[in-house]
Amino acid sequence: MPHIQTPSTASRYEGDVPDGLIEHIRSHVEEFGLPVDASGARLTVRYADSEVALQAGRASLDVTITAGTEISLHKTRESVIYLLDHVFPQASASMAWSGVDTGRRHPPNFHFASVSGVRRVSANFMRIEMDCDAIAALSSGGMHFSLLLPPKGHAPVWPALNAMGRTTWPDGDDALHRAAYTFVDLDEAAGRFTFDLFEHDGGRTTQWARAVKPGAVVGIAGPGGGDFPQGDRLFMAGDETAIPAIRRILAASPDTRQGTVFIETGDPADRCDLPRPASIDVHWTERGTEPDLLTRIKETTLPADETFVWVAAEQSLVRAARDHFRKSGVARTSCYFSAYWTR
Repeated sequence: MPHIQTPSTASRYEGDVPDGLIEHIRSHVEEFGLPVDASGARLTVRYADSEVALQAGRASLDVTITAGTEISLHKTRESVIYLLDHVFPQASASMAWSGVDTGRRHPPNFHFASVSGVRRVSANFMRIEMDCDAIAALSSGGMHFSLLLPPKGHAPVWPALNAMGRTTWPDGDDALHRAAYTFVDLDEAAGRFTFDLFEHDGGRTTQWARAVKPGAVVGIAGPGGGDFPQGDRLFMAGDETAIPAIRRILAASPDTRQGTVFIETGDPADRCDLPRPASIDVHWTERGTEPDLLTRIKETTLPADETFVWVAAEQSLVRAARDHFRKSGVARTSCYFSAYWTR
């Protein structure tokens, strides 16, 4: 049987390493609920489809990443670089990574897509249909992607991959508008995907969607995270901006899954059918009425058996929900909190 090589990349920093670096990194990683193994100066971090091993010495730091796919490898390397930029910037600035395809112009998770059509699906949601040659790559590794829009009146400058393995993003007048969305449907045979946009006046993507013509080309970065939660029982809460993700998770849930979902909307006309297992109850609430979404979250008593908690909404609500569940003893590996927007 032929040997299948696992994608991997590594880098080494040589120089003074601050005391407590591994513990500092561990504290940041655990904030995201990622499983870790720590032993002295060695730390292993496990992502959904990749693993990072860090080994610190007095005068060196070694990092090795393995992953299931090249895209997953790149995404994990970007996460490590981002973390080191914050906790040990003098190392990240000088670390070159092995296994980088220097002949590649763009990062492996960057793709082009063209608009096929735009239609309204509810009072405040539009559905955008995109043609893309990379549907196979987008179909695994997360349910989200980033839409990349160049500034109006400027020729687009797209992200590039430099010789050190880092993604370089255009800035200044060439800076891209980046916004995360959830795939509604991916059709590999047709080479097409769709996503839903919640309209809000003044929003860059809203302005683009209202004016865009079929054939317009944009950039896509993805898949971009948002793993499907595991487990037999779910508790989910979100506002209208979370409807696409909630719908996707419920539709992918096994028939035996149980749970409760609360969704708050400002306009009842945005309520929609959510195909789901029979034992998952969905409760729609209207913003401005009592009890509000946060109150419903805090008043919910989770079953004694393990429940995965998923909350996505406005930033201050998500922070309050996260504090509540962590004080309630929910394990970091059994929850997901994401601020989809800020006031």
